[in-house]
Amino acid sequence: MTAGRLLRSCWLAMAEMGETPLSLLLQGEAGALPNRHYPSGDVYDVGHHTQFYCHIHRAGETGHIHLFQRARGMPAGLRPMHPSDEDNAPCHLVAVGLGPDGNAAALFTTNRWVTGEDWYAAPAVKAMLSGFGIQTGGRLAPVAAWLEALVAFYRPAIEHLIDRRDAAVAAWSLRHPAGDPLTDGNLEVTSRLAIDPAADLAAVGACPQ
Repeated sequence: MTAGRLLRSCWLAMAEMGETPLSLLLQGEAGALPNRHYPSGDVYDVGHHTQFYCHIHRAGETGHIHLFQRARGMPAGLRPMHPSDEDNAPCHLVAVGLGPDGNAAALFTTNRWVTGEDWYAAPAVKAMLSGFGIQTGGRLAPVAAWLEALVAFYRPAIEHLIDRRDAAVAAWSLRHPAGDPLTDGNLEVTSRLAIDPAADLAAVGACPQ
């Protein structure tokens, strides 16, 4: 099955349950609370060493999902430009902004101030995408499958966002030579792309208009 058809299948499976990625993550709550992770403790795939959680920064936001690759699941030979002291430290791959309908509405990248990650250059982060997988059991299994399909379908766009992330960091450094673009909260979002999965799937013939 192509990535597009798999993505559509994952969405339809949740729709048949009367759920969306957001509703499954909130587990019956009317809305997310600022700076709380959904689910509590995050989802961690011990086979792929990947991780995700949903949260909001401010009241009134719909929510977004952060996706990470931990060091133990990375391709061999990748080294961070700016490591931390954490064992099996994460690298942020991409964030998925959610719309009012609970579906993906945007993809974006961030600086280290947001995620506290080990910082890898764009080629290394893009290499991590090639084998990305995220699986879990229980209520959030459909969300994990949907995220895996979403990354596969939008991989070219995500790779472009990662390149733009590095360009934004470099440009910020030139404008603020005394600062650190990786830890500056004024930078935060380094690249962003609005998406419409239904329209994008229809455009490649994976979804009827």
